[in-house]
Parts: sequence; C-alpha cells; structure tokens
Amino acid sequence: MSLASSVIAPHRPFLIGPVLADARHFQIATLGALVAIHLAGFDLGASPAQAAVTVAVALATQLVCSRLAGTAFDWRSPLITGFSLTLLLRTHSPALWIAAAVLAIGSKYVLRLRGKHIFNPATFAIVALLVLSPDAWVSPGQWGNAVWLSLLLACCAGLVLQRAARADIALAFLGCFAGLLLLRAWSLGDPLTIPLHQLQSGSLLLFSFFMITDPRSTPDSRLCRIGFAAAVAGLAYWLQFRWQLRPGAYFALFALSPLTPLLDWLVPATRFAWRRELSQPSIVEA
Repeated sequence: MSLASSVIAPHRPFLIGPVLADARHFQIATLGALVAIHLAGFDLGASPAQAAVTVAVALATQLVCSRLAGTAFDWRSPLITGFSLTLLLRTHSPALWIAAAVLAIGSKYVLRLRGKHIFNPATFAIVALLVLSPDAWVSPGQWGNAVWLSLLLACCAGLVLQRAARADIALAFLGCFAGLLLLRAWSLGDPLTIPLHQLQSGSLLLFSFFMITDPRSTPDSRLCRIGFAAAVAGLAYWLQFRWQLRPGAYFALFALSPLTPLLDWLVPATRFAWRRELSQPSIVEA
C-alpha cells in the first residue's frame, strides 16, 4: 500500500460517513435541487423571496425551540421543512410565509407523543393555513404535468426512500390512489389519458415521496404503514372527488395522522433512526 493511500484511507470514513449515515442529507439534496430548478427559470409557483424567508424562519424557529427545550440544534429537519413549504404552499403574503414556517417547526415540539410527531410538520402548517386564510392554496398542477419533471422527482425520491426505508408507504399510497383514479375513469367511460394526466402532478409525487413517508409521524410497523397509506389514499380520493377539495391528500394525512400513536401501540415495531452505521440497515422491522 502506498504512502498516500495509507494516509488518506483512515480519514475517509470521517469525510463520507456523516453524509451517508443520515437519510436527511439525501432529502435535502433532492428538495434543494427542485427548488434550484425553479430558481433557474422553471416556474414552479414559488418566488425566490418566499424560499429565502421560509427557510430562514424555519431555521430560526428550530433554533429558538431547541434552546427552550434544552436540546441540540439540528439544521437538517427545518431545512427539509422549509424546502417542502416552498415547493408546495402558494401565497403572496410574506406574513403567511413566516406563519407557515413557525407553525410547522413549532408543531414538532408541541404536538408530539412518545418521542414522535403527531403530524408531519409541513402538512400541519399547510392545512392550518388553508383553513385559516383565504390567501393560501396548494395547486395540484402547479408544476405542469411534464413527464420529465415527474420522472426526475420520482427517481430522486427513490434514492431518498432507499435510505429512509419508507418506499413501502409511498408505493402503497400511489398504488391505491392510482387504482381509484383508474376505477373512476373506467366507471365514467373516460379515456386512460385522464387518470394518467392526474398522476403526473408534481405536487402529488412530492406529497407521496416526502410527506406521507415521514418516519417521525408514520407507523413503525410496515404492515401498519401500508394500511395507513391505503386509508390516506381512500380519504384523499373521497375528499377530492366527492367534496371537490383539491388538496384532499393533505387534509387526509392531517386527519389520519393521530392514528399513528394508536397503531404503534397496537403493533409495536422498531423505531426508525435517522442516523445509522454505514454497514447496518437504517431500520429493522419487528
């Protein structure tokens, strides 16, 4: 072994270990790339000002809450939440940008049970603002339905889910929701292009891969996760097509999230940990 390799090799784990050991780094890279696509000229609906304010307030709120709670400040979670809010929440009011970030991060510290969040932070903030303000909305087709963008999001998300061990809940939700859309098209005599067009929404894919898959607010057991995803898909479909509530998926996830503590109690399983050793899987199912 050369002198160079003998010097470099011992330090390699310290250079790449912290990155590969935490799945949130892959989430940050993926969501950050989507925000960058918008800033580069593809109009995804958010402004650079909204992105800057939302992310900055999310980080500041995390810092304040961690100090009050006496815990260490972690920049990764608020950065993911800030990116998610930037990509999903539409509003022209700077006050609502700030409110969204504060509500999302604050909910992690206030609405929790047995060490887990009751709600996905971004979902909680989005639903709260949709209910409380007429100036906030989520557009299911906000990114257009370009196939290449949908595939980009799906492929990047696949990498993240492989690290986070939550591909099951994403695929279960998408599979059930797609099945309901296809069944509806068949019953109405609609062409297949209609449900396929609906499934190409960037907002739907972002919800499927980065919100319903949140390991801190979804069941620990794989069986419960699949059942939970199917229930969210069914309620989302009912809200969207029975009550014409376009952001039905967000309201469905919000409504059913309080069931997670009950499911974890009924079907105990190993709790997910963000960090892992490089030679070990990120989660072991019970």
